[in-house]
Amino acid sequence: MTCKIRTTSVLLFFVASAFLWEMQLVFAQPAAKKVKVLVVTGIEYHDWRATAPQIAKQLASCSDLDVLLEPDYNILCTDKIFNYDVIFFNFCILQDFDKETRNDGLAIDNIEKFLKSGKGIVIYHLAIGMFEKHTDRVLPLIGRDYDRALPPHDPFRNFEVTITDREHPITKHIPDFNIDDELYTCMRGDHPIRVLAEAMSSEQQKKYPMAYLYKYGEGYAFTTVLGHDMQALKSPAFVTMLRNAVLWLGKKGVPKEPATVVAPGRPIPTGKVYPPDEAANRARMEQIGQSLADGEKLLLYLDCGREWDKAASTGETFSVDADCHRFPGAQDSWVNDTPNQEHVAFGNPVVIDLDKLKPNKKYRLCFSWWDFDAGGRTQSVHLLSKDRTRNETVIKDAKLPNFSRNEQPPETKSFDIASSFVHDGGCVCTIDLVQGPNAVICEIWLVEVK
Repeated sequence: MTCKIRTTSVLLFFVASAFLWEMQLVFAQPAAKKVKVLVVTGIEYHDWRATAPQIAKQLASCSDLDVLLEPDYNILCTDKIFNYDVIFFNFCILQDFDKETRNDGLAIDNIEKFLKSGKGIVIYHLAIGMFEKHTDRVLPLIGRDYDRALPPHDPFRNFEVTITDREHPITKHIPDFNIDDELYTCMRGDHPIRVLAEAMSSEQQKKYPMAYLYKYGEGYAFTTVLGHDMQALKSPAFVTMLRNAVLWLGKKGVPKEPATVVAPGRPIPTGKVYPPDEAANRARMEQIGQSLADGEKLLLYLDCGREWDKAASTGETFSVDADCHRFPGAQDSWVNDTPNQEHVAFGNPVVIDLDKLKPNKKYRLCFSWWDFDAGGRTQSVHLLSKDRTRNETVIKDAKLPNFSRNEQPPETKSFDIASSFVHDGGCVCTIDLVQGPNAVICEIWLVEVK
């Protein structure tokens, strides 16, 4: 009996020891590395403000993906992109856009290096037209590009997408599916591609690739010309394809299970479309600084058509809630002297939030505005307390300078912020439309006064 008990005890000891050793091995294993994904947006012909957050949210619902949504596409001109495994392009600069990166050549150089190093990119919908002014460089990178000479796409409709490659991990477990979308017929190029899915054009009576892979260097570009709007992103099969592509490009295993469509993401606020012109901002701030009285200090400056929030080194902040526009004729007018005034923020109203004001300081809020398209605008300006219970009219029914025939340049307005709002720590300033198509503002700046 004693022998049996001792034998059992020894066995239990070894079993327990083996279990503990096994558990130590489990806990000693480093956490599985996630695929780092950079979703680049901020400019596109379609509603990127809605689709980009939805793409990022959908991808982030996969536990193997670490996703960053970046609306400042100038990140492509920096080395920051090399910190990621996959770049997802919901981004397109067409030749007739008046916007581009700070350095298109450098951005394309970086994408080339990214692919050559063995990393992957996703070309989403009209991203096949990205850097359209440089198609000679982009076509060899992604295998196909956007050709305006070809029919663009069938009318938006419901159509069937056929999976043509049942062997590749991206599409292996995805059935044929129907989708409400645009069927692109505008792809140019004869580089060798691996077609994963295709669809029959009712207009051209020809099959076109809807998803394909293209090898460049040691890396791959995955292109899907599906994804026109939020409706397409409701397709379980389509979002599964996107997830699978990013995982495969990131050298991760692709699950058999389909992805679950997530609830709509919060759209990117209207605004940051035109990259800030830092040189113009510095020049304008210097100009404003020279106009200030002794003892006054420029704390914050914001070019409303290109920037949407700023913080001063002393802590004060403001942000603008509005859309933006660059007047097409501005480059031919006197506003060339002040590039910041070629852009306007517009809305009804334009809302400016001021925060972190210091009770021991006095402030003046200044701005410039003009009737950039001769819309017959009249505007008023109000300050509201943070809780919206107090309202002060600071400018009443002001007619904006008329741009028609270059008659009048932009006008500068200013007013002191009442101490009651300063003691609250901030307030809301609204540029309200009295007459005209919408309210507009060019620039805004905050001055500390004696």
